[in-house]
Amino acid sequence: MKFLTKKADSEIYTQGYTYKINGDNSILRGMLLLEQNNFCAYSEKYIEELDAVEVEHFNPSLKGNDDYFNYYTALRECNANNKKMYPVYQGSSFFDTLFFQNRQEFNSRIEYQKGQYQEINQTDTEAIELIAFLGFNRTPLHKQRQNHIKRLKEVFDNGNYSETQRLEHFRKHRQDLNFITAIENELELDLSEFYN
Repeated sequence: MKFLTKKADSEIYTQGYTYKINGDNSILRGMLLLEQNNFCAYSEKYIEELDAVEVEHFNPSLKGNDDYFNYYTALRECNANNKKMYPVYQGSSFFDTLFFQNRQEFNSRIEYQKGQYQEINQTDTEAIELIAFLGFNRTPLHKQRQNHIKRLKEVFDNGNYSETQRLEHFRKHRQDLNFITAIENELELDLSEFYN
C-alpha cells in the first residue's frame, strides 16, 4: 500500500492543519487527497470526483486530539470497515510504531503476491494484524482487485499493447489505476510516475 506513507515536511503538518469536529474539513481532505495522488489509502482505489471520500482517523481513539500522522483520505466503505475492525485490534502495537508510514519499512514487512497482501515474515504479528485491520484482503476488495486486473490484461493483450502504450493508457485513463500495487506486480509495470 503506497499511500500510507507520511512525510515530516508535509504542508498539512508544517502548517498545522487539523481536523475540525463538526466543522468544514474540505481543505484538509483536499490536501490529503493531493498528497495521496487521489488514491484511497486503504484500498488503493483511484478516487474520482463523485466518490464518497472521508478524512479517516487511522486510530479512531485519537479523533479530536490528533494531527496529520493520524489522517488519511479513504473511501467511505474503507472508513466503515476500519471503524468495525478497531475494537478487535485496538491494542495492536502498530498503533504505536506506525511502521507502515515509512514505505521502505512497509515494503520490507508486507508484500503483494498472487492476489493477496501478506506478511513477509510469518512471525510478524504487527504486519499480520495491520493487514487484517485495514482489510487489504477483504473478499469484496479482493474480488474487485482480481476482476480489474483480469480486465486490464484482456484489454492490453487483445490490443497487443507495448509497455509504452500501457503507460499511455494509464495517463489517459487514471481511473484504471485502481489497485496500483497489484497492477505493477501482476502486469510487471513501473507506475511510480503516478505515486512518487
